[in-house]
Amino acid sequence: MAARTKRHPLRTWRGPERSYDLIAEGTIAVIVVAVLCILAASLWGSPDGGLTYPGGPKSPAGQAFSAKYWDVNDPSDLAQTAVQELLGGTTTAGYGPPFNQTTGASQEIIGIKPAEIAKAIFGLTLPINTANHFVLAPVSQLAAPSNRAVAAAVSRYKAAGGDLSPGAAADQVASSQQTTWLNNYAKALAASSAKFTPTSITVKAGNYGPVPVIIGAELAIASNGSLDGYFQGSQQQLSTNTTQGTMFFSDGTLWETIAEAQGVGGDQWGVMNELWNFPGQVWLWLYAGMYQIPALNPSNNANLDLDVGLLMILFGFLLPMFAPWIPGINRIPRWIPLYKIIYRKYYANMAGGQQPPTELQGEPIPPTAPSGGAPPAGDLENSLVGLKDRLSDPFEDCADALTAARRCRLVRVIGVLIFVNARTCVAFVLLAADPLNHRAALASGPGGPAPRGLR
Repeated sequence: MAARTKRHPLRTWRGPERSYDLIAEGTIAVIVVAVLCILAASLWGSPDGGLTYPGGPKSPAGQAFSAKYWDVNDPSDLAQTAVQELLGGTTTAGYGPPFNQTTGASQEIIGIKPAEIAKAIFGLTLPINTANHFVLAPVSQLAAPSNRAVAAAVSRYKAAGGDLSPGAAADQVASSQQTTWLNNYAKALAASSAKFTPTSITVKAGNYGPVPVIIGAELAIASNGSLDGYFQGSQQQLSTNTTQGTMFFSDGTLWETIAEAQGVGGDQWGVMNELWNFPGQVWLWLYAGMYQIPALNPSNNANLDLDVGLLMILFGFLLPMFAPWIPGINRIPRWIPLYKIIYRKYYANMAGGQQPPTELQGEPIPPTAPSGGAPPAGDLENSLVGLKDRLSDPFEDCADALTAARRCRLVRVIGVLIFVNARTCVAFVLLAADPLNHRAALASGPGGPAPRGLR
Protein backbone atom coordinates (compact mmCIF):
# COMPACT_ATOMS: atom_id res chain seq x y z
CA MET A 1 0.00 0.00 0.00
CA ALA A 2 1.46 3.30 -1.06
CA ALA A 3 2.25 5.76 1.71
CA ARG A 4 -0.10 8.73 1.89
CA THR A 5 1.60 11.96 0.85
CA LYS A 6 0.87 14.92 3.12
CA ARG A 7 0.08 18.12 1.25
CA HIS A 8 2.76 20.78 1.75
CA PRO A 9 1.23 24.29 2.04
CA LEU A 10 4.23 25.98 0.40
CA ARG A 11 4.04 23.80 -2.68
CA THR A 12 0.27 23.69 -3.11
CA TRP A 13 -0.79 27.30 -2.47
CA ARG A 14 -2.12 28.96 -5.61
CA GLY A 15 -3.99 31.86 -4.07
CA PRO A 16 -3.16 35.57 -4.08
CA GLU A 17 -0.15 37.08 -2.40
CA ARG A 18 0.70 40.62 -1.40
CA SER A 19 3.47 42.34 0.51
CA TYR A 20 2.83 43.30 4.12
CA ASP A 21 4.90 45.64 6.32
CA LEU A 22 4.37 44.28 9.80
CA ILE A 23 6.44 47.00 11.51
CA ALA A 24 4.55 49.82 9.81
CA GLU A 25 1.17 48.25 10.54
CA GLY A 26 2.10 47.66 14.18
CA THR A 27 3.33 51.23 14.62
CA ILE A 28 0.18 52.67 13.07
CA ALA A 29 -1.98 50.43 15.24
CA VAL A 30 -0.24 51.53 18.44
CA ILE A 31 -0.53 55.21 17.54
CA VAL A 32 -4.19 54.94 16.54
CA VAL A 33 -5.11 53.00 19.66
CA ALA A 34 -3.24 55.47 21.88
CA VAL A 35 -5.07 58.42 20.31
CA LEU A 36 -8.42 56.66 20.68
CA CYS A 37 -7.69 55.83 24.33
CA ILE A 38 -6.79 59.42 25.13
CA LEU A 39 -9.89 60.68 23.31
CA ALA A 40 -12.18 58.17 25.05
CA ALA A 41 -10.67 58.99 28.45
CA SER A 42 -11.20 62.70 27.92
CA LEU A 43 -14.84 62.15 26.92
CA TRP A 44 -15.95 59.38 29.27
CA GLY A 45 -13.28 59.11 31.98
CA SER A 46 -14.79 59.13 35.44
CA PRO A 47 -13.93 62.01 37.78
CA ASP A 48 -11.82 61.56 40.88
CA GLY A 49 -14.44 62.52 43.40
CA GLY A 50 -12.46 61.94 46.56
CA LEU A 51 -14.57 60.66 49.46
CA THR A 52 -17.76 62.61 48.94
CA TYR A 53 -20.85 61.32 50.74
CA PRO A 54 -24.09 62.87 52.05
CA GLY A 55 -23.53 64.76 55.28
CA GLY A 56 -19.77 64.38 55.02
CA PRO A 57 -17.13 67.07 54.72
CA LYS A 58 -15.79 68.31 51.43
CA SER A 59 -13.20 65.92 50.10
CA PRO A 60 -10.41 66.97 47.73
CA ALA A 61 -9.93 64.99 44.56
CA GLY A 62 -7.71 61.99 45.04
CA GLN A 63 -8.22 61.67 48.80
CA ALA A 64 -8.08 58.04 49.86
CA PHE A 65 -9.85 56.37 52.74
CA SER A 66 -7.60 55.88 55.75
CA ALA A 67 -7.79 55.24 59.47
CA LYS A 68 -7.01 58.92 60.06
CA TYR A 69 -9.86 60.03 57.79
CA TRP A 70 -12.15 57.56 59.54
CA ASP A 71 -11.20 58.84 63.00
CA VAL A 72 -11.51 62.51 62.10
CA ASN A 73 -14.91 62.18 60.42
CA ASP A 74 -16.60 59.41 62.41
CA PRO A 75 -14.73 58.47 65.60
CA SER A 76 -17.87 56.82 66.97
CA ASP A 77 -17.91 54.31 64.12
CA LEU A 78 -14.19 53.62 64.51
CA ALA A 79 -14.54 53.04 68.26
CA GLN A 80 -17.54 50.73 67.91
CA THR A 81 -15.84 48.79 65.12
CA ALA A 82 -12.71 48.32 67.24
CA VAL A 83 -14.85 46.96 70.08
CA GLN A 84 -16.49 44.47 67.71
CA GLU A 85 -13.08 43.38 66.42
CA LEU A 86 -12.06 42.60 70.03
CA LEU A 87 -15.34 40.77 70.53
CA GLY A 88 -15.05 38.72 67.30
CA GLY A 89 -18.33 40.10 66.01
CA THR A 90 -17.33 41.61 62.67
CA THR A 91 -17.65 40.21 59.16
CA THR A 92 -13.93 39.50 58.98
CA ALA A 93 -13.92 37.68 62.33
CA GLY A 94 -16.71 35.37 61.23
CA TYR A 95 -15.66 34.88 57.61
CA GLY A 96 -14.04 31.49 58.03
CA PRO A 97 -11.28 30.12 55.74
CA PRO A 98 -8.87 31.36 54.52
CA PHE A 99 -8.85 33.89 57.39
CA ASN A 100 -9.92 31.96 60.47
CA GLN A 101 -11.32 28.72 61.89
CA THR A 102 -14.87 29.99 62.49
CA THR A 103 -17.20 26.98 62.42
CA GLY A 104 -20.03 26.92 59.90
CA ALA A 105 -18.85 30.03 58.07
CA SER A 106 -17.70 28.36 54.85
CA GLN A 107 -19.96 28.64 51.85
CA GLU A 108 -21.24 25.40 50.37
CA ILE A 109 -23.10 23.87 47.47
CA ILE A 110 -24.88 20.51 47.69
CA GLY A 111 -23.03 19.90 50.93
CA ILE A 112 -19.57 20.51 49.45
CA LYS A 113 -17.45 23.24 51.07
CA PRO A 114 -14.53 24.14 48.78
CA ALA A 115 -13.00 26.47 51.38
CA GLU A 116 -12.87 23.66 53.95
CA ILE A 117 -11.29 21.34 51.40
CA ALA A 118 -8.66 23.96 50.60
CA LYS A 119 -8.02 24.51 54.31
CA ALA A 120 -7.52 20.78 54.83
CA ILE A 121 -4.93 20.75 52.06
CA PHE A 122 -3.17 24.10 52.44
CA GLY A 123 -4.23 25.30 55.88
CA LEU A 124 -5.24 28.93 56.51
CA THR A 125 -3.41 30.87 53.82
CA LEU A 126 -4.09 34.29 55.40
CA PRO A 127 -4.75 33.79 59.13
CA ILE A 128 -6.32 36.83 60.75
CA ASN A 129 -7.20 37.42 64.38
CA THR A 130 -9.23 40.62 64.38
CA ALA A 131 -8.68 41.37 68.08
CA ASN A 132 -4.94 41.10 67.80
CA HIS A 133 -4.21 42.24 64.24
CA PHE A 134 -6.54 45.25 64.18
CA VAL A 135 -6.46 46.50 67.79
CA LEU A 136 -4.13 44.93 70.36
CA ALA A 137 -1.01 44.54 68.20
CA PRO A 138 -0.98 48.10 66.79
CA VAL A 139 -1.83 49.58 70.20
CA SER A 140 0.95 47.51 71.83
CA GLN A 141 3.52 48.56 69.25
CA LEU A 142 2.57 52.19 68.70
CA ALA A 143 1.04 53.47 71.93
CA ALA A 144 2.08 51.21 74.81
CA PRO A 145 5.86 51.89 74.66
CA SER A 146 5.33 55.57 75.45
CA ASN A 147 2.25 55.27 77.69
CA ARG A 148 2.33 53.15 80.84
CA ALA A 149 -1.44 53.28 81.28
CA VAL A 150 -1.95 51.79 77.82
CA ALA A 151 0.70 49.11 78.43
CA ALA A 152 -0.99 48.15 81.71
CA ALA A 153 -4.41 48.05 80.05
CA VAL A 154 -3.19 45.75 77.29
CA SER A 155 -1.51 43.43 79.80
CA ARG A 156 -4.66 43.27 81.94
CA TYR A 157 -6.83 42.58 78.91
CA LYS A 158 -4.61 39.74 77.66
CA ALA A 159 -4.44 38.23 81.15
CA ALA A 160 -8.25 37.90 81.11
CA GLY A 161 -8.00 35.11 78.53
CA GLY A 162 -9.18 34.93 74.95
CA ASP A 163 -7.45 33.32 71.99
CA LEU A 164 -5.20 35.79 70.20
CA SER A 165 -3.54 33.24 67.91
CA PRO A 166 -3.71 33.90 64.15
CA GLY A 167 -6.83 32.38 62.62
CA ALA A 168 -8.68 31.80 65.90
CA ALA A 169 -12.41 31.16 65.58
CA ALA A 170 -14.67 34.14 66.18
CA ASP A 171 -16.25 32.65 69.31
CA GLN A 172 -12.81 32.01 70.83
CA VAL A 173 -11.34 35.48 70.38
CA ALA A 174 -12.79 36.88 73.62
CA SER A 175 -13.15 35.12 76.98
CA SER A 176 -16.30 35.41 79.07
CA GLN A 177 -14.74 38.18 81.18
CA GLN A 178 -13.61 40.09 78.09
CA THR A 179 -17.04 39.60 76.50
CA THR A 180 -18.69 41.19 79.55
CA TRP A 181 -16.41 44.22 79.39
CA LEU A 182 -16.85 44.61 75.64
CA ASN A 183 -20.65 44.24 75.61
CA ASN A 184 -20.99 46.78 78.40
CA TYR A 185 -18.74 49.24 76.63
CA ALA A 186 -20.50 48.69 73.27
CA LYS A 187 -23.82 49.65 74.89
CA ALA A 188 -22.24 52.75 76.41
CA LEU A 189 -20.81 53.82 73.02
CA ALA A 190 -24.22 53.43 71.37
CA ALA A 191 -25.97 55.55 74.02
CA SER A 192 -27.00 59.08 73.11
CA SER A 193 -25.01 60.43 76.05
CA ALA A 194 -21.68 59.23 74.60
CA LYS A 195 -19.34 62.00 73.42
CA PHE A 196 -16.63 61.51 70.80
CA THR A 197 -13.65 63.44 69.53
CA PRO A 198 -10.87 62.08 67.30
CA THR A 199 -8.74 61.40 70.40
CA SER A 200 -11.17 60.87 73.28
CA ILE A 201 -14.40 59.16 74.28
CA THR A 202 -16.70 60.10 77.15
CA VAL A 203 -19.30 57.62 78.39
CA LYS A 204 -21.11 56.88 81.64
CA ALA A 205 -19.19 54.94 84.24
CA GLY A 206 -19.54 51.18 84.09
CA ASN A 207 -17.87 47.80 84.25
CA TYR A 208 -15.64 48.17 81.19
CA GLY A 209 -12.33 46.86 82.55
CA PRO A 210 -9.31 48.06 80.50
CA VAL A 211 -11.32 48.38 77.29
CA PRO A 212 -11.80 52.22 77.35
CA VAL A 213 -8.04 52.79 77.60
CA ILE A 214 -7.34 50.40 74.70
CA ILE A 215 -10.02 51.92 72.46
CA GLY A 216 -8.84 55.44 73.33
CA ALA A 217 -5.32 54.45 72.30
CA GLU A 218 -6.68 53.02 69.05
CA LEU A 219 -8.28 56.38 68.23
CA ALA A 220 -5.10 58.23 69.15
CA ILE A 221 -2.86 56.24 66.81
CA ALA A 222 -5.49 56.54 64.07
CA SER A 223 -5.63 60.31 64.57
CA ASN A 224 -1.87 60.83 64.23
CA GLY A 225 -1.65 58.58 61.16
CA SER A 226 0.55 55.89 62.68
CA LEU A 227 -2.19 53.25 62.43
CA ASP A 228 -2.21 53.65 58.65
CA GLY A 229 1.55 53.21 58.60
CA TYR A 230 1.18 50.06 60.68
CA PHE A 231 -1.32 48.52 58.27
CA GLN A 232 0.86 49.37 55.28
CA GLY A 233 4.06 48.17 56.91
CA SER A 234 5.94 45.19 55.56
CA GLN A 235 9.26 43.41 55.86
CA GLN A 236 9.83 44.37 52.24
CA GLN A 237 11.26 47.74 51.29
CA LEU A 238 8.19 48.65 49.24
CA SER A 239 4.76 47.32 50.12
CA THR A 240 1.52 47.52 48.19
CA ASN A 241 -0.33 45.01 50.35
CA THR A 242 -3.21 46.84 52.03
CA THR A 243 -5.24 43.71 52.82
CA GLN A 244 -5.42 44.11 56.61
CA GLY A 245 -6.27 47.80 56.49
CA THR A 246 -8.95 47.25 53.88
CA MET A 247 -10.52 44.43 55.91
CA PHE A 248 -10.56 46.62 59.03
CA PHE A 249 -12.11 49.56 57.17
CA SER A 250 -14.77 47.38 55.55
CA ASP A 251 -15.92 46.12 58.95
CA GLY A 252 -17.11 49.66 59.77
CA THR A 253 -20.09 51.56 58.40
CA LEU A 254 -18.41 54.73 57.07
CA TRP A 255 -16.60 52.76 54.35
CA GLU A 256 -19.93 51.36 53.07
CA THR A 257 -21.65 54.73 53.41
CA ILE A 258 -19.12 56.37 51.09
CA ALA A 259 -19.28 53.48 48.62
CA GLU A 260 -23.08 53.61 48.42
CA ALA A 261 -23.02 57.40 48.03
CA GLN A 262 -20.65 57.09 45.07
CA GLY A 263 -22.59 54.28 43.41
CA VAL A 264 -19.98 51.57 43.87
CA GLY A 265 -21.74 49.39 46.44
CA GLY A 266 -22.26 45.69 45.85
CA ASP A 267 -25.91 46.22 44.91
CA GLN A 268 -24.86 49.00 42.50
CA TRP A 269 -22.61 46.82 40.30
CA GLY A 270 -19.65 47.41 42.61
CA VAL A 271 -16.30 47.12 40.82
CA MET A 272 -18.06 47.29 37.46
CA ASN A 273 -19.04 50.89 38.11
CA GLU A 274 -16.99 54.03 38.55
CA LEU A 275 -18.12 57.02 40.60
CA TRP A 276 -21.82 57.78 40.33
CA ASN A 277 -23.09 56.90 36.85
CA PHE A 278 -19.79 56.69 35.01
CA PRO A 279 -19.17 53.26 33.43
CA GLY A 280 -16.33 51.16 34.75
CA GLN A 281 -14.29 48.21 33.54
CA VAL A 282 -16.12 46.49 30.71
CA TRP A 283 -14.38 43.16 31.26
CA LEU A 284 -15.92 42.91 34.75
CA TRP A 285 -19.54 43.10 33.58
CA LEU A 286 -20.05 39.35 33.76
CA TYR A 287 -18.61 39.02 37.27
CA ALA A 288 -20.41 42.06 38.68
CA GLY A 289 -23.63 41.21 36.89
CA MET A 290 -23.88 37.87 38.66
CA TYR A 291 -24.44 39.66 41.95
CA GLN A 292 -27.49 41.42 40.52
CA ILE A 293 -29.41 38.25 39.55
CA PRO A 294 -32.64 38.19 41.64
CA ALA A 295 -32.76 34.37 41.54
CA LEU A 296 -29.53 34.26 43.57
CA ASN A 297 -31.18 36.34 46.32
CA PRO A 298 -28.12 38.59 46.81
CA SER A 299 -29.34 40.18 50.04
CA ASN A 300 -29.89 36.93 51.98
CA ASN A 301 -27.78 34.32 50.19
CA ALA A 302 -25.04 33.06 52.52
CA ASN A 303 -23.42 31.20 49.62
CA LEU A 304 -23.57 34.08 47.14
CA ASP A 305 -19.82 34.32 46.50
CA LEU A 306 -19.55 30.60 45.81
CA ASP A 307 -22.60 30.68 43.53
CA VAL A 308 -21.10 33.55 41.56
CA GLY A 309 -17.75 31.75 41.34
CA LEU A 310 -19.37 28.62 39.93
CA LEU A 311 -21.39 30.66 37.43
CA MET A 312 -18.20 32.40 36.35
CA ILE A 313 -16.61 29.02 35.66
CA LEU A 314 -19.68 28.02 33.67
CA PHE A 315 -20.28 31.18 31.66
CA GLY A 316 -16.78 32.63 31.66
CA PHE A 317 -14.79 29.49 30.90
CA LEU A 318 -16.76 26.36 29.97
CA LEU A 319 -19.34 28.07 27.75
CA PRO A 320 -16.82 29.97 25.61
CA MET A 321 -14.67 26.88 25.28
CA PHE A 322 -17.44 24.50 24.20
CA ALA A 323 -19.89 26.96 22.60
CA PRO A 324 -19.03 25.89 19.02
CA TRP A 325 -20.36 22.42 19.87
CA ILE A 326 -23.40 23.38 21.94
CA PRO A 327 -26.65 23.10 19.90
CA GLY A 328 -28.42 26.42 19.58
CA ILE A 329 -25.48 28.56 20.65
CA ASN A 330 -23.41 27.39 17.68
CA ARG A 331 -26.23 28.61 15.41
CA ILE A 332 -25.89 32.21 16.54
CA PRO A 333 -23.53 33.04 13.62
CA ARG A 334 -26.32 32.04 11.23
CA TRP A 335 -28.87 34.17 13.04
CA ILE A 336 -26.48 37.13 13.27
CA PRO A 337 -24.36 36.68 10.13
CA LEU A 338 -21.37 38.86 10.94
CA TYR A 339 -19.21 36.43 8.99
CA LYS A 340 -20.61 37.95 5.81
CA ILE A 341 -18.87 41.18 6.74
CA ILE A 342 -15.60 39.33 7.28
CA TYR A 343 -15.98 37.49 3.95
CA ARG A 344 -17.53 40.44 2.13
CA LYS A 345 -15.12 40.23 -0.83
CA TYR A 346 -16.03 36.63 -1.45
CA TYR A 347 -19.75 37.33 -1.39
CA ALA A 348 -19.29 40.41 -3.58
CA ASN A 349 -17.47 38.29 -6.20
CA MET A 350 -20.09 35.56 -6.03
CA ALA A 351 -22.94 38.07 -6.35
CA GLY A 352 -21.31 39.51 -9.49
CA GLY A 353 -20.86 36.12 -11.06
CA GLN A 354 -17.08 36.28 -10.68
CA GLN A 355 -14.75 33.68 -9.28
CA PRO A 356 -12.26 34.65 -6.58
CA PRO A 357 -8.88 35.42 -8.17
CA THR A 358 -6.29 32.70 -8.02
CA GLU A 359 -3.35 35.08 -8.12
CA LEU A 360 -2.60 38.79 -8.14
CA GLN A 361 -1.41 40.35 -11.36
CA GLY A 362 2.35 40.57 -11.63
CA GLU A 363 3.02 38.13 -8.79
CA PRO A 364 4.44 34.73 -9.67
CA ILE A 365 3.07 31.46 -8.39
CA PRO A 366 5.52 29.67 -6.11
CA PRO A 367 7.22 26.82 -8.00
CA THR A 368 6.27 23.26 -7.22
CA ALA A 369 9.08 21.08 -5.99
CA PRO A 370 9.77 17.80 -7.78
CA SER A 371 7.80 14.90 -6.40
CA GLY A 372 9.63 12.99 -3.73
CA GLY A 373 12.20 15.72 -3.16
CA ALA A 374 12.62 18.89 -1.15
CA PRO A 375 12.31 22.31 -2.86
CA PRO A 376 15.47 24.19 -3.72
CA ALA A 377 16.92 26.28 -0.91
CA GLY A 378 16.19 29.60 -2.66
CA ASP A 379 12.60 28.63 -3.50
CA LEU A 380 11.98 27.46 0.03
CA GLU A 381 13.25 30.76 1.43
CA ASN A 382 11.01 32.74 -0.90
CA SER A 383 8.07 30.52 -0.04
CA LEU A 384 8.64 31.06 3.68
CA VAL A 385 8.66 34.83 3.15
CA GLY A 386 5.44 34.56 1.17
CA LEU A 387 3.89 32.39 3.86
CA LYS A 388 4.78 34.96 6.54
CA ASP A 389 3.14 37.70 4.46
CA ARG A 390 0.03 35.65 3.89
CA LEU A 391 -0.33 34.75 7.56
CA SER A 392 -0.26 38.45 8.43
CA ASP A 393 -3.73 38.90 7.00
CA PRO A 394 -5.55 35.56 7.14
CA PHE A 395 -9.05 37.01 6.76
CA GLU A 396 -8.06 38.68 3.49
CA ASP A 397 -6.79 35.38 2.18
CA CYS A 398 -9.95 33.65 3.31
CA ALA A 399 -12.08 36.21 1.50
CA ASP A 400 -10.21 35.69 -1.72
CA ALA A 401 -9.60 31.95 -1.68
CA LEU A 402 -11.45 29.46 0.45
CA THR A 403 -8.60 27.01 0.31
CA ALA A 404 -7.30 28.98 3.30
CA ALA A 405 -10.33 28.03 5.37
CA ARG A 406 -8.17 25.91 7.60
CA ARG A 407 -6.09 28.96 8.38
CA CYS A 408 -9.26 30.87 9.18
CA ARG A 409 -10.22 28.10 11.54
CA LEU A 410 -6.97 28.58 13.42
CA VAL A 411 -7.62 32.32 13.63
CA ARG A 412 -11.06 31.67 15.08
CA VAL A 413 -9.70 29.28 17.70
CA ILE A 414 -7.16 31.91 18.72
CA GLY A 415 -10.01 34.41 18.91
CA VAL A 416 -11.92 32.08 21.19
CA LEU A 417 -8.97 31.89 23.56
CA ILE A 418 -8.61 35.68 23.58
CA PHE A 419 -12.27 36.17 24.42
CA VAL A 420 -12.16 33.49 27.09
CA ASN A 421 -9.29 35.35 28.73
CA ALA A 422 -11.39 38.51 28.60
CA ARG A 423 -14.31 36.68 30.26
CA THR A 424 -16.61 37.32 27.34
CA CYS A 425 -18.92 34.39 26.73
CA VAL A 426 -21.00 35.51 23.77
CA ALA A 427 -19.10 37.94 21.55
CA PHE A 428 -16.77 35.38 20.00
CA VAL A 429 -19.71 33.21 18.99
CA LEU A 430 -20.93 36.01 16.76
CA LEU A 431 -17.65 35.93 14.84
CA ALA A 432 -17.19 32.16 14.68
CA ALA A 433 -18.11 31.14 11.17
CA ASP A 434 -19.20 27.66 10.23
CA PRO A 435 -15.77 26.11 9.46
CA LEU A 436 -15.34 25.97 13.22
CA ASN A 437 -18.09 23.36 13.35
CA HIS A 438 -18.25 21.90 9.85
CA ARG A 439 -15.67 20.73 7.35
CA ALA A 440 -15.10 23.18 4.55
CA ALA A 441 -15.27 22.02 0.95
CA LEU A 442 -11.57 22.41 0.32
CA ALA A 443 -11.13 19.89 -2.43
CA SER A 444 -12.82 22.04 -5.04
CA GLY A 445 -10.01 24.63 -5.07
CA PRO A 446 -10.03 28.43 -4.96
CA GLY A 447 -12.99 28.81 -7.30
CA GLY A 448 -15.11 26.21 -5.64
CA PRO A 449 -18.29 26.69 -3.67
CA ALA A 450 -18.41 28.33 -0.28
CA PRO A 451 -18.42 26.11 2.78
CA ARG A 452 -21.85 24.80 3.61
CA GLY A 453 -22.29 26.98 6.68
CA LEU A 454 -21.43 30.28 4.93
CA ARG A 455 -24.02 30.28 2.19
